[in-house]
Parts: sequence; structure tokens; C-alpha cells
Amino acid sequence: MNAPILVTKLFIPPTRTEIVQRPGLIERLNNGLDRKLTLLSAPAGFGKTTLVSNWVENLRDNTEISDYPIRFAWLSLDEDDNDPVRFLTYFITALNQIKEIDSDLGQGALSMIQSPQPPPTNAVLISLINELAAIPDKIVIVLDDCHLIEAEPIHQALFYLLENLPPQLHVVISTRQDPPLSLGRLRARVQITELRAVDLRFSAKEAADFLNRVMGLNLSAEDIAELETRTEGWIAGLQLAAISMRGYEDHAGFIKSFTGGHRLVLDFLIEEVLGQQPENIQNFLLQTAVLDRMTGSLCDALTGQKDSQATLEMLDRANLFIVPLDSECRWYRYHHLFTDLLRQRLRQTQPDQLPILQRQASKWYRENGFIDEAIEFALRARDFRQASHLIEDVAETLWVPVEHTRLQRWLAGLPVDLIFSKPKLCVFHAWLLLSAGQQDVAERTLLVAEHVLGIRTDHTADTSSMAWELQDRSDRMKLIGRVAATRAFLAFFRGDVQRSIQYARQALETLPEQDLTWRSTAAIALGDAHSINGDETAAYQARLKALEASKAVGNTYMTLVANVRYAITLRQLGWLQQVSEICQQQMQLANESGMLKIAVVGWLLAVWGEVLAEFNELDNAIKNAEKGVELTEQEGDQGMFGWSNVCWVRVLYSCGDMIGAEKVIHEINSIARKQDLPPWVMNLLIAWQARLWLAQGKLEAASQWVEDRGLDVGGAIEILREPEYIVLARVLTAQGRLDEATTLLQQLLKGTETGGRISRAIEILILQALALQAQGETAQAIITLERAISLTEPSGFIRIFVDEGPPMASLLYEAFSRGIAPKYVQRLLAAFPDTEPKETASTKPQVEQSQLIEPLSAREIEVLQLLAKGLTNQVIATRLVLSPHTIKAHTRNIYSKLGVNNRTQALDRARILGILSQN
Repeated sequence: MNAPILVTKLFIPPTRTEIVQRPGLIERLNNGLDRKLTLLSAPAGFGKTTLVSNWVENLRDNTEISDYPIRFAWLSLDEDDNDPVRFLTYFITALNQIKEIDSDLGQGALSMIQSPQPPPTNAVLISLINELAAIPDKIVIVLDDCHLIEAEPIHQALFYLLENLPPQLHVVISTRQDPPLSLGRLRARVQITELRAVDLRFSAKEAADFLNRVMGLNLSAEDIAELETRTEGWIAGLQLAAISMRGYEDHAGFIKSFTGGHRLVLDFLIEEVLGQQPENIQNFLLQTAVLDRMTGSLCDALTGQKDSQATLEMLDRANLFIVPLDSECRWYRYHHLFTDLLRQRLRQTQPDQLPILQRQASKWYRENGFIDEAIEFALRARDFRQASHLIEDVAETLWVPVEHTRLQRWLAGLPVDLIFSKPKLCVFHAWLLLSAGQQDVAERTLLVAEHVLGIRTDHTADTSSMAWELQDRSDRMKLIGRVAATRAFLAFFRGDVQRSIQYARQALETLPEQDLTWRSTAAIALGDAHSINGDETAAYQARLKALEASKAVGNTYMTLVANVRYAITLRQLGWLQQVSEICQQQMQLANESGMLKIAVVGWLLAVWGEVLAEFNELDNAIKNAEKGVELTEQEGDQGMFGWSNVCWVRVLYSCGDMIGAEKVIHEINSIARKQDLPPWVMNLLIAWQARLWLAQGKLEAASQWVEDRGLDVGGAIEILREPEYIVLARVLTAQGRLDEATTLLQQLLKGTETGGRISRAIEILILQALALQAQGETAQAIITLERAISLTEPSGFIRIFVDEGPPMASLLYEAFSRGIAPKYVQRLLAAFPDTEPKETASTKPQVEQSQLIEPLSAREIEVLQLLAKGLTNQVIATRLVLSPHTIKAHTRNIYSKLGVNNRTQALDRARILGILSQN
């Protein structure tokens, strides 16, 4: 958050010398310290803040309550704190007010939320929670007036915090209404202490102590009982009544007239209280009612006085519902209920003064460096021109995703015509509309910006245009570049890849080198468009630039996102080792930054898991991919979630868990019926479903799928549907339509080689080799296989071969016998399972891996064939005219080379490897 911190929000309100001591409630608060949450929930005026501040004061001085030190932090909330960034910044800053904590607590979290592209809120909380867990002292943080927080993201953040709260931290929430924090769950776990209106209201004894000792009245026991009954122990009502009674001699008569619902009572008391004050005090109260908090010079600006500080101190001494916010009594606020009533009175009696006072407040805040408050009061005063100037000044610093909420709210408060008159605001507004899914409105806003900036209909800048001039020409070119970057994403979301590429390139050519956030944004758009367009070589270059820009910005979250995109491109280019190294490095970065439980790390884990599966490290692949899906599912990013599930399906397939893989696909299909998932994700999963059917022997289902998808061997192949056409080639091969399969595969191969999609080209070459083998063209099949091997050996591909099953094992054995890459092929053959994969709910591989040391000799194969016929060693020796001892020696060699221990295992292994017929 770039605005200054208002430290008075962080001060623990000092308790007055004369208050009603409430030992029973203090004891209940003490007893709840070992639980997660203390909730004080009651209507206004029930003494929640006073009780908690008194409790804190008692705990500080009482060493008998706990064996360990107790530290305290306080945050007084207001309506402006509904912005998640502002809330988290104040929350962390409040914790840092604890002087006994040596380190700068939460600095990593603050860095995250104040960065250009910060992570999700949970990532910030994870970093903070991890730091809190390392502090030995007990920490109590009080969130006062929590009912003013209505933003759902903040409620979610508080819920996440409570769910993962370290035992050292205790949260106290004071509120007028229950927050949406799954209180039932906390009650069931005995993790909450609750104080409500029935607990907080004054008893007759407490009411007597308050009215006579604290307020200085001399009421009889009967009068006190009557007033306590009429107010039902409502402390604010008792206080208002006591203030009003100071001018009455007939206390009993006053009490008898003190009736009605709260609204009527308050209307009556505001008249009585205000009516008994001097005119200058009445004016002061009404004029300062527009403020959320007050200090002397601010009140001077609104009232025209020069002694407002003295007036504030007098009001404090008179108990006129004013609350000091610091120990020095420089800042104050009115009791919220009193504020509401004063504002109502101001609107009724001096409606014309309200906007004037708000404008004066805005001016004071602006001159004193509180720009956020200056904007808020300008908007309240409907001084839109002033607000727009202020917003324009700070919009640049707010242009990071987590700050978008505040900027969006401010822009929504401005008239559209005023936004349209300022091209900078137009660009920001268009991006926010696009992010919210309002593509058509975003388009219209961009058109306005382009018109004002002098961009022609072909979206090139008219440098001679005088439609809008800046003192610095570079500012205009910067905005033109940002318009182009925004249009790049707009075109991408609409499926217009070519225009997305065009606009992204234009943005990168126009944006200044120092405009790193927008340059990174444009580079990401360009990389995404190239990737979807099938040009991974171009995507590599664009994503590399995005990564460089992200690193230059110095934001961990942006760097993680850019690295995952970069790793995905390297995977498509066939650079497995580099992908694995990047994933390992980024996991270390995430760990050091306290960001291990966010969606982008889940995405990273899933990508890494898929590569580990390709390396045949199946146990680690399962752990990573499964954890990755779990993390991406929690935060709702559909792109990350969908891609992670594609990786998970592939891992399950390689593990032989066809049922598990199919279950994942069905679940994603159910989600896709309710919300939009990226089309490239759905196309990949659709293709995997058909491949699963083939692996399960469901050729009829796969054939029907081809018809339902409208796949045509002779038709043009769209890049997005390339995975489906590869599966079509598999179906054609399974149907025995081998000529059509090889023709289609050759067409697919040309497309993948042109776009640099090496991983996909490898799969196509392998399928070509298998189709040629099925046609009896073994020599050509071996040539094609050797070409695939030349691409896979440097990076160590394994499962892309093994997942094709026994036909590939047989073809590899033939290649091995011909001396083609013997060490690598030997490694591939050793990775084939001893038994064929079966449908199973387990996600773990069920076989041991063994090492095929060298190929069988011709004589050993002959012996193996006779063993397969069930002949004994003696019979085999007789047939081959060899001694039984020699047959035993051959058998031992066969077992050793196949990595088995007995005849049955040897025969099973030889069939899997294609050395023996499956029949």
C-alpha cells in the first residue's frame, strides 16, 4: 500500500481512570486465551472496546495469568479497510507495533502485497503465519469494529488465518454482527470464546456503579433499577441518559419518560444532549461529524476555529462519546453510533453544508499527504473533477493486481464522461473491465482512449494528431503501448490469436523499456498467443522476455508465474532436463518466500510431476501432481487448475491407473458445465479420454468419439485440435486402417516440426513407427524409431515409449539387436513392467524395475522358445543336442538378462518385451 499508515488506527485505546470493573468478563477473556478466537458480538454501545482495552491493560500487568509473555496488537477498522491490500497492510503493521518482537515481522508478506503482480491473499498469509509460528511469545491481536468489513476476500482471508492459526496467536474480534467465519465449526472444536449482548449488558450492580460513581449522579436504588430495566443494561443508553439527566432535578420523572425503541430513544437523547450544549459546541459536533477520525488541525480546517484541539480535549473530559485513539490524545473519533446520529442531524438541518465540509476534508488530507482519504472525501462530496485528478496521480502506483480493487472502486465512482476525457484513466478502466469479463464495455472504452490519443482505425498512432497533447511526448507513446497491450489480451480472450500477436508486438515496440510491468504483460500475451497458435519457438522468445521483465520488477510471484509458462514452453520444445531444473529452483524460491501453498506453486508442481513421470520417477510424479491439483483447486484459477489436471491425468496413465485418470476427466467435465475452462485444456482432456478407451480395449467407444468430434482424415487440422487428431491416428491404427493412419501422421509431423513442438513430434514419430511395424515394414519402422530416439535420448524421455506397451517393447528390442543407441534403448527396455498395466484404483506402479544387461543370443532365444512350450531341461537338451548342464547355463543367463528369478517370470517378461509371441 503506497498511502501513509495512519498510526492512530494501531493504538490500543487507553482506559479511563473511572470505569466499571467487570472481573467476571475479564476472567472469561483470560480463560479463552488458549483458543483461537474471542468474539465480542453485540449492538453498538455495549462497551466492547472498553472491555477489551481494559482486559489488555490488566493482562499486561498480571504475571499470574500465563507462564509466558503475552504481547498485544490492536487494529481499529473502518469502511476504507474493505480493500484487501489496505486491510492486510494494516494487519501486518499492527503486529509490528509489538516492541518486544525484535524482527521486522511480516516484511516478506508486505513486499508481496505491495509488488506489481502480487500473489493470492493466502500466499501472503502463509508467509505471515510461518513467521508468527517461529515467535515464542503469546500474541493477541484485536480487530475492533470488524462489522465495518464487508469485503468477501477479507472474510476469506480471516477464515484462512483462523484455520491455520499458530498456537502462539490469539485473535479477538469486536463487532456489531457475526462475521462469516464458520463459527459453528469453531464452536464444535471448542476453539472460540463468545461474549454477546446478554453477557455485556450492565447488571443492576454495574449500572449503579456506572451511574453514581462514574457519571457522578446520586440516584436511588429504585431509580437505577428502573433505568436499568428500561435500557436492558444497554451501556450507551445508560450513558446517554446520564448525560441528559445532568440538567434535571427530577431524576425519577426523567427516568419514567425514558421509553421507546432504540431509534426513538436515540432521537430523543440527541435532542436533549445537543440542546444542552452551547451553540459553538453544537456547531463543532455537526461540522466534524463528516470525519471518521479527527485531529486538531483537521477540525480547524472544517470549523474555521483555531483551538479545535482544546475543544476535542474538552469533549473527551465531558464524556460526549469521543474516543481517544492514542495515548497523547492527538487523534480522536466519535462513538460510531454518535457519529451516525450527528450526520443524520447535519443532513436534516444543514444539507448544503455536507458537501462543503467533505471538500474541505479532502483538501486537508491532500495537503497533508493522505491521498487515499483525499480521494474518498472528494468522491463523497461529488467533486469528481478533483477526485479524477487525484486518482490519475496515484493510478500508476496502484497498477498492481491486488490494488485493483481500490482503483476499480474509485473509477466506478466517477462519471463515465469524465473518465473518457482522460486517456490514462480510460486505459486503466478498460483493463479492469476486461478483467471483470466485460469485453464489450472494455472495447468501447479503448475506442475512446484511441480517439483521444489520435490512434487511427488501423490502431496505429497518428503522430501528427493534436487530439490530445502531453507535455512529454513519451507519456503519450506509453499510453499507446498500454492500449495495445490491453487489446492483445482482449483479442486473445475472443480467440483472435493473430490480432493478439499483432497488438502484443505493437505494445512491446511502443512501451518504454522502464515500463516493466506493462512490458511483462505484453510479453505474456504474446507468448500465450504464439503457444496457442502452435509456434513454440516464438512462444519461447516471448516468454523469456516476460521472465526477464518479471525478474527486473523484483516480484517473486510474477517470477514464479513467468517461470511456469517458460517451463511449459521448454517441455513442448523437448528440453526435459531444463524443465526439471527450473521447477526445482522455483520450488526453492517459493519455499524461501513462504509461498508453498498458493495456486501457482501447485501449477509448478503439476508440471514438474508430469516431467518426472516422463523420466519414469512415478512415485515422485504422483506426489507432485496430486499436490499440485490440490493447490490449484483451492484458489480458483481455472487456467492453472485445468492445466494441472491434464498433467495429473498423464501421470495416472503412466502409472497404469486408468480408472483414476478417467475419474479426473469426468470431474473436470462436470466443472466445465458450470464454468468456462480454457479451450486448449478441454481439447487435451477430450483427447486423453479417447486414449484411455483405447488402452482399456474400448475400440467401439473410441470410434464413436471420432465420429462425435467430427474428425476427418482429409480435413484441415486446427492447432487447438492437434491432440485429437493424434488420437485419431491411434484409433485408425487400432482399426487396421494403417495407410490412413500413416498419411495423417505424416501431415501432423510437418505441422509440429514447423512450430518447434518437439515433444509432440516425438509422439507422432513413435506412432508412425508402430503403424509401419503393424504393416510389416520393419526396416522403415526402425528408421522412423531411430529418428525418434535421436530426439529423445539427450533429454532422457522414457514413458513416451513405455506407455505404448508390448508392441513398442518388441520394436525397441529389434532396434537394440541392430545396435541402435544400445545403452539408451537398454534403459528403455528395462523400464517396461513385468506385467501389462491393468485397470486399478491405485495410483502407484505395481512392478519392480529391473535392468536388461544385454540382448539374448540366438541360442538363448531358441532355448527360451522351447521353455515356452513347457519342455523340461532334459528334453530341450536332447532336441538341441546339448548337455543338460549347458541348458542350465543358458537358462541362468536368460534369467539374468531379463532380470527375473524363475521360468514363469522369464516367459512373462519375454512376452512383454516382444521376444516371444503373446499367444
